Amino acid sequence: MSELAVSARRRTLFVMGLFCALALVVSGRLLDLQVFRRSFFVEEGLNDISVTKIIRARRGHIYDQLGRPLAVNLKGYMLWVDGTALGQAIRQGKISPEAAILLSDLATWQDPGTTQLYLTGQGKGNIPWARWVESEKAEKLIALFGGTERPEGIYLQHGLYLEVEPHRTYPYGGLFAPVLGYLVDKGNPDARQVSEYTATLGVEAYYDDLLKGVDGRMRMERDRKDNSIPIGRYEEQSPIDGADITLTLNLDIQYQAQRRLVRAIQEAEARRGDIIVMDPKTGAILAMVSWPTFDPNDPARCAADPACRDLMYTNPAIARDYEPGSTMKILTMAIALEEGVVRADSAFECSGVLYVGGYPIHNWNGLGHGHETMGEILLHSCNVGAATINLRVGPEVYYRYLKLLGFGEPTGIDLAGEVVPPVRMYGDEFWSETDLAVNAFGQAISVPPIQLATAVSAVANGGKLMKPYVVAAIGRQGAVTETLPTIRRQVFRPDTCRELTEMLVGIGAVKGEDGGPFVPGYRVAVKTGTAQIPIPDGGGYEPHRTIASAIGYAPADDPRFLILVRIEGNSVIWGEEIALPVVRDLTRFLLTYLQIPPTEPVQPQGP
Repeated sequence: MSELAVSARRRTLFVMGLFCALALVVSGRLLDLQVFRRSFFVEEGLNDISVTKIIRARRGHIYDQLGRPLAVNLKGYMLWVDGTALGQAIRQGKISPEAAILLSDLATWQDPGTTQLYLTGQGKGNIPWARWVESEKAEKLIALFGGTERPEGIYLQHGLYLEVEPHRTYPYGGLFAPVLGYLVDKGNPDARQVSEYTATLGVEAYYDDLLKGVDGRMRMERDRKDNSIPIGRYEEQSPIDGADITLTLNLDIQYQAQRRLVRAIQEAEARRGDIIVMDPKTGAILAMVSWPTFDPNDPARCAADPACRDLMYTNPAIARDYEPGSTMKILTMAIALEEGVVRADSAFECSGVLYVGGYPIHNWNGLGHGHETMGEILLHSCNVGAATINLRVGPEVYYRYLKLLGFGEPTGIDLAGEVVPPVRMYGDEFWSETDLAVNAFGQAISVPPIQLATAVSAVANGGKLMKPYVVAAIGRQGAVTETLPTIRRQVFRPDTCRELTEMLVGIGAVKGEDGGPFVPGYRVAVKTGTAQIPIPDGGGYEPHRTIASAIGYAPADDPRFLILVRIEGNSVIWGEEIALPVVRDLTRFLLTYLQIPPTEPVQPQGP
């Protein structure tokens, strides 16, 4: 073979080898892309044309103890509009005048310029057009545009899409606002998703994780124009709806309590007030009312008003503390009886003034009461007597009992926003013997109403400190979990409570209308209190306005309810004049409403 032929053959073999090597490289690359890394590139490709949408779980409803709805979801939709698809339909004359007018009326989310741009067929992109579209309007849209319904929403023709967007509503407005709380929109929705909500205050916030449920997911394939691909892959993970909650609160009691509170505030020209009604045996809250209040259906409007805004983030019944005044004498007497420092038949001589640490303590009327029994100290609301008893009890014992009664720590009520003020205890900096004396009648010590109501309930129920609660039952996926009463601890002996209750019934026996029984035919335990209003920044106390309060429970020997009333900033100085009539009137209603039979014979009325 000639040298020329050998050279040609070599070149041919080299080229063939080069092509084989190239083929091997290409084959290897194809094998890598199409076999070894196939799933990765398929997923990447699907991601480019896939859209994941959240299917919102239904937020759980909230009911009162008789099953009446207090917080529910109205069926609604968010309307999305695709400018390209709508513009094409407009140019082709597929949008009727009626449909155009309806779209124009619904355009509440965009500015007028954007709305006009889309309605003239010049819009680009997929935008939110209207929020919380009611079912009636949605049905009109379906009739005019036609549609296909899926779990996440309704797909209409010509680029319109109705995405499910329930709207939380509170049928009774401000009646339950601080207790229920409310939802706040987190912000504007993005191009593909309904915005989320933040639960604020009350039951809504405390039980948010249970109420909101678990959102589902939906994944679909869309083309470059953002249209759904009919034969594309569709995946769906169904949502798990939120739990439905039944409260211990009763709509009728709540309404009657608010009506009486508002009237009392108006008559006394007061600033505000609160009422708590609870079952002292279980800790269940039957009513919790504050006035003024706000409308949870429109938190944005309230937030724009400085006076209303202050109401939106606090439940005063569990967070606004005050000096309880003479209602604190109930606990002072209970501690003294429990420790054997005094007996029910013990006597005391009241001179009208007592000096403690150089500080003079006077009675509310500035007078001495003379010879008094323990019951008369409570009846006459004798500050000197209460202070004398507390000095005998001593600081170690007294403040130990305050801790046992829960002072200075949360009650544990299942509501968001509980605030507990610190209590100056024996041994703390700045504590003095004067604190021990004045704490006995509710001065220089602050508590929120729920704290005092829970502590006095321990006297009413035989000595048990109960954990207050507002949720009676939680229902989810067919299962119902009921709340069981929780005893935090036994504080007093039943005998102590019976003796003290008898003293409080003695007050009720002469605090009715015209000096008669509080409620004829019933033994009712009551006590009033009046406290001064501190001026901020250590400026002393307001001279002409007070905090009037009263507390009572009935029937005294087997109580079904306890009522606490607090009215702040009233021009009527004494609690007996403004708060006690509220307790009396509400007690009458509850005795009738709960069908509680009389415990005492009713004296016949004269002619």
